Amino acid sequence: MTTFKALATARRNLWYRIDRYLAELEKRASQPGWREGDHLLRALDHLEAGTYAEGERDMMWAEVATRQLGASELHPTASPQNLRKRFAAIAEGE
Repeated sequence: MTTFKALATARRNLWYRIDRYLAELEKRASQPGWREGDHLLRALDHLEAGTYAEGERDMMWAEVATRQLGASELHPTASPQNLRKRFAAIAEGE
């Protein structure tokens, strides 16, 4: 039972972290850079797959990617709207 609770907590923590980050991204009203978008998409993949520690790692890298040099190149598919739609689809599927 403790393993189940630990996994539920890890999932909830990653879910909230992604949700907060997407809210900030939407306030920024700009598309994420290439690295940032790539890590956000990976974090969503990990949330869906149940590999929460890896998702947390990718969220950490997404947060750092916004401060890296060369981060101005936009990610072609990771618009805030597309990321929010995918996040909502994952939440509805569970």
